[in-house]
Amino acid sequence: MTPKEIDKKIVLSWLQGKHSISDLRILQEYLNDPAYRESLDKLLQEEWAALREEEQPQMPGLDQQYDRWRARLAPVRPMPAARRRWVAAAAVIIVLGGMAWLLGRRAGSGKEPAWTVLRTAAGERKALYLPDSSLVYLGAASTIKYNPGYNSSDRKILLDGEGYFVVRHDGRRPFTVFTGALSTMDIGTEFNIRHYSGDVVVAVAKGRVEVHVGKGGRVATLGKGQRLQYDGVSAKFTTDSLPDASLAGAWRKGVLSWRRRPLKEVTDELQRYYGVSIHYTDPALQNILITTVLDNRSLDEAVDIVAVTAGVRHYVRQGNTITFQ
Repeated sequence: MTPKEIDKKIVLSWLQGKHSISDLRILQEYLNDPAYRESLDKLLQEEWAALREEEQPQMPGLDQQYDRWRARLAPVRPMPAARRRWVAAAAVIIVLGGMAWLLGRRAGSGKEPAWTVLRTAAGERKALYLPDSSLVYLGAASTIKYNPGYNSSDRKILLDGEGYFVVRHDGRRPFTVFTGALSTMDIGTEFNIRHYSGDVVVAVAKGRVEVHVGKGGRVATLGKGQRLQYDGVSAKFTTDSLPDASLAGAWRKGVLSWRRRPLKEVTDELQRYYGVSIHYTDPALQNILITTVLDNRSLDEAVDIVAVTAGVRHYVRQGNTITFQ
């Protein structure tokens, strides 16, 4: 197989939202044709070398996001663990667009003032007031970040993880949440955003929001009870309606729900919510689709319900480690 070279300008333009339909077709070819793999890897390494000295926010699910990216370039060459880690971060930053704002920092002059960073650990949830009196319920294993100009020059938030936002309306300064390649702008509302491993889910409890991709313009306007789901690898999204608008951000009240979701996605959320580690002896179990609701359940109750619903006959719990068998 003869290696092929990517057009770096097309990739970097995509990150900034300056792409055409023909550019997207070319990017899809880059992802699907193994002949471009070496050139893509080279770009990741070059960009990471330029960015690795800068302060990076926490990126939950970095390894999982890297695995999804590499899966698109199969067959995969073996890679040492140390090198895998920094190439993983580069893949998140450059190809998935998760931290494309860092590229803009390199074009500026001088050092930016420190951003305010607020975090929760696995199993931890917080209610936080922002400088404009907007309220954020920050979910488990999540991070929000805002710049020193928040509420004076703008109201922009970076989110990794999950947050429910009760926004104080300000017609002069729109409230915008950035999650990887997506940005969600409030139009006077309450809404929930989940951003883990490159995927984004936006659900509206009250009012309306506009969702944008990069700088390419609005892709959807969501009203009460509507939801948008974005796949960070394919860059495709779908919209639908929740069975009940109150399900948006229901985790704040101890309610977790899934409808025809893979067991792995469900147990990933249980790990964050309860602060435990869940493993599988049979990887095939991870793909079982389940539908269930957990209403203020203890960890033992939650695991029992999920296991029975998925048809998992046996699991073992040792402290905070659970193994599905």
